Amino acid sequence: MTTGILLVTLGGPRAPEEIPGFIRNFVGRELPPPAMKAVVERYEKIGGFSPLVRITGEQAQALGGALGPKYLCAPAFRYVRPFIEEALDEMAEAKPTRILVLLLSPFYAGVTTGNYIERAKEHLKKKPLSMPVDFIHSWFREPLFIESWVEKLKEAPSNEKAFTLFSAHSLPTKNSDEPYRQQIEETVETVVARAGIRDYALGWQSIPNNAREPWITPTVEERIDEIAAAGFGSIVQVPVGFTADHIETLYDVDILHRHYAREKGISFRRLSSLNAGDTFIRALKEVVLKFKGDEE
Repeated sequence: MTTGILLVTLGGPRAPEEIPGFIRNFVGRELPPPAMKAVVERYEKIGGFSPLVRITGEQAQALGGALGPKYLCAPAFRYVRPFIEEALDEMAEAKPTRILVLLLSPFYAGVTTGNYIERAKEHLKKKPLSMPVDFIHSWFREPLFIESWVEKLKEAPSNEKAFTLFSAHSLPTKNSDEPYRQQIEETVETVVARAGIRDYALGWQSIPNNAREPWITPTVEERIDEIAAAGFGSIVQVPVGFTADHIETLYDVDILHRHYAREKGISFRRLSSLNAGDTFIRALKEVVLKFKGDEE
């Protein structure tokens, strides 16, 4: 008896030539040439592609190793291949007794996590599988997930005068009543309490430049203004809303936020995302085992 596990993220271009297709899938249409040129330039600044597909594969391999031979783990993506639908069909060919779809964001938002789940459910209505399929989401309270961030904070070079700035992707304010915002805020408060952090704040990032409606604030930039006004000379940014490095950490944080902070005369560094770190993989293992009611 085996259990199939699909680790799901949005995906990203593996190479420069994949950028147009990824953006077309993500946006749902072709971008005007000037807009596409700007997107390509952003990827060029982080090496020409996103590491997210590779990292998700590493997470799947590590989780499979941690769980053992009774589990088959594979990556699946919303906007690049293997798409969620393809990954479900491919996993079913291995004839596991059950498939678990593990959303790698522990926070639930209808436009992201919820969308991925609905995409899978729509496919299963059209092409039912012979084994049950369940979805794992909203696992932000998993103790080892919290510990993953606490460890990173404690392992970082100590600077008692540094201000800790947590960040997560913003959403339109019309989505504020979804679990996402509260889950992010609760996670920050839990990590802060466990790590003994005194000076901290949460800022929201990656709001589209062409946004036509209000988004959740304060932004990271607004927080940096506050930090500068309070007299802090150093910031450690913690991308708590992301479990793997991709363009929103490598470009939005490492380039845009770093530049903004330095313009304010503040030194800046970022903690890496959790990626395939040992404690995070142990967290994913616990999430799976607890969901299934298994015992180690």
